[in-house]
Amino acid sequence: MTQPTNSFNVFPSLAIGVTQLTGEDNNKFLQGQLTCDLEQLSPQQSVLGAHCDAKGKMLAILRLIQCGDAILALQAQQNTQSHLPSLKKYAVFSKVEIVDATEQYHCTGLSGTDALVWANTLTDKQLDDDIDTIETQYGVVSSFPLKVNGEPRLLLLSTPAQHQSLCDALGQLTTTEYSNQHWFALDNLSGTPQITPALQSEHVPQMLNMQMINGISFSKGCYIGQETVARMHYRGLNKRAMFILSSSSHIDTQPGDSLERQIGDNWRNAGTIVSVSNLGEQTIACAILPSDIELESQLRVKDSETDTLFTLSTPAYFDA
Repeated sequence: MTQPTNSFNVFPSLAIGVTQLTGEDNNKFLQGQLTCDLEQLSPQQSVLGAHCDAKGKMLAILRLIQCGDAILALQAQQNTQSHLPSLKKYAVFSKVEIVDATEQYHCTGLSGTDALVWANTLTDKQLDDDIDTIETQYGVVSSFPLKVNGEPRLLLLSTPAQHQSLCDALGQLTTTEYSNQHWFALDNLSGTPQITPALQSEHVPQMLNMQMINGISFSKGCYIGQETVARMHYRGLNKRAMFILSSSSHIDTQPGDSLERQIGDNWRNAGTIVSVSNLGEQTIACAILPSDIELESQLRVKDSETDTLFTLSTPAYFDA
């Protein structure tokens, strides 16, 4: 992949869905719904978690940001509407209001060392290991812990008025603009998991590496699907993990497609595509595969019109 190499890169309009939760019980409500510990959420610290069904299969992967009295739950935009009824299902028992607020916010991506320096000039707080979220005149800025080659990545969540001010400010700086596909390719290269409608209620959180990136708390109280998630952890039942796939060719595939692995002269079922980005003739994807798969394995999309193969690698956090 041709990665952004400049020190201040802008990804102008990201397809990220925003669900807003307000009301005095919003934190307590989510604590009983998600795999993460909501006690770790603060205006300066975001949290990542999965929302599961009663069988422990994921309906969504959410990044939570506290914005004033509201909690904003971010995920793949295409999953927001189909996930909303499941999240609202038990809300009638709590003082919480849940709405799709995607149209109320504009999501801008930033990357590069100068982008981080610029963000740290906006308030007296600095983005670091202890603070990953700050409120600014241009909206909420949140840094991504999962990086590619150590490059900072930031997400800026703005109201329409704040976004106009942001565009004016960025117009005064030396920046390089990249496509949304580049941003989502960086998601894939960093091993950032996501759920889309094709994958809802198909996989437990560990299959998308959520336990490796602080997306599951095994010490918090009960939540929907906890019994299955805990059993997979304590009994070592999970034998799947998410890997990175890449190809210098354009491969026509989408989330939910099946992969095959070559064994001798034959091809056998291997796993499932989770997310995919096509950059010209390049393809970057993530896939659920056997956790003990050899990185030299030959992989292709099942029933593909071509026999183009993927190169297999692991996210950097595998070695953490």
